[in-house]
Amino acid sequence: MIIKVRNKTDDHNSYRSARVKSLFNAERGNEFNLDANIDIDDMEWQIGLVVGPSGSGKTSIGKQLFGGGKLIALYDGWDKKIPIIDAIAPDGDFDSVTGALANVGLGDVPSWLRPFHALSNGQQFRAGLARIITEAPNEVIVDEFTSVIDRQIAKIGAMAFSKGWRRNKGKKIVLLACHYDIIEWLQPDWVFDTGTGELKKATSSSQDQASSWKLGRSTQVIGSTLSHITI
Repeated sequence: MIIKVRNKTDDHNSYRSARVKSLFNAERGNEFNLDANIDIDDMEWQIGLVVGPSGSGKTSIGKQLFGGGKLIALYDGWDKKIPIIDAIAPDGDFDSVTGALANVGLGDVPSWLRPFHALSNGQQFRAGLARIITEAPNEVIVDEFTSVIDRQIAKIGAMAFSKGWRRNKGKKIVLLACHYDIIEWLQPDWVFDTGTGELKKATSSSQDQASSWKLGRSTQVIGSTLSHITI
């Protein structure tokens, strides 16, 4: 899959713009070009990760995956008038929703009765994970994954999300993230680094996959642990 990003804005010649161009040799600052070869067409996968520094083209790549139009954020589209227990998969199974909330570490049951905007950042992140897992679109791209939360919460949340999503057999998700520390916890099937232009694919067996992402966790983190973390 070859992705070509060609972003361009108006070229301004104000005093400040001209001075910036002169001082920092930024004549083409109004243009952003990126060619990415994400060769995944011949592999079976469920979780992909596009990672790299801010401004390196992750969102632009995401907009072109799956034919475009499937890019969302975990924090978008929540009804402010109803609790999250009603907002997640409103036509779905009750036990599936509560199970997803518990599995991603949102085990504080009273928080299920609050609207999304009334939750803490960490609770919002986990509620977003539960919604994606439960509603499970066939193909989806999630922008700004783990960007605004504590890094330890991000790592544990990434691991819980990976386990939950892999139960949705045959469905694909691509996560866009700035932080590399989630890779070994997420255990994606492939990673594209916008900073280097390199694509890495996980090996087929789970044991080799863990090794390929340099899995270094010394403590096993399971569902019961997740449910007792308060954010």
